[in-house]
Amino acid sequence: MNHSGTQTAVRLQTPISNLLRDLAAGLHQQMFFWGRDAIHSDGSIFIRSGFHKRVSDGLKGTSCYSLPWQGGNIELHGSHAGWFGQGGGFLFVRPLRRCVRWLDKNPPIPGTWPRGQYQSAADDALYKLAVPFLDWWLEHERIVAQLAGVRYRQDCYRLFNKLPKTRAWLAPQDAVSWITALREEPETLARANRFASSFYR
Repeated sequence: MNHSGTQTAVRLQTPISNLLRDLAAGLHQQMFFWGRDAIHSDGSIFIRSGFHKRVSDGLKGTSCYSLPWQGGNIELHGSHAGWFGQGGGFLFVRPLRRCVRWLDKNPPIPGTWPRGQYQSAADDALYKLAVPFLDWWLEHERIVAQLAGVRYRQDCYRLFNKLPKTRAWLAPQDAVSWITALREEPETLARANRFASSFYR
């Protein structure tokens, strides 16, 4: 995919800022799913798929998971998730429900996101940094289906729906399709709230 060629098209069809806001909404739901993956009854799916677990440097009593990926690292914690290269990367901050561009060479400390260490502009630069993370997300969902079965994610979705004051995002199958389209064809992608109905026409 030629990102430089799609940026203008994205602006003409759906502003990238809107797609990144939808991505943040999806990540809020997906992080609940990843929390379930960490405590799977057959053992952490992250550990089984190659992640390293360490004690968090930030929030007491929590852990971080790290995986080398596409010249950087995937970092997962209950408070944030992202991909980080040598000069920063893509970060979703769960308490803020926002995707941001992380500027520091070191990954964030859970619970600590100094304003000077990230930029919140939902722009093309942030989208480019999100691509390795989207690649991992899709690969992880493939691994989850292989290790836990296709019904497992549906069970996660049902549990998420039962949480108080929770608004569910796309169902798991639709979510994978939307993330795939965001990765491959953002210039033709509909907003998430219109995606399921338009996808099946």
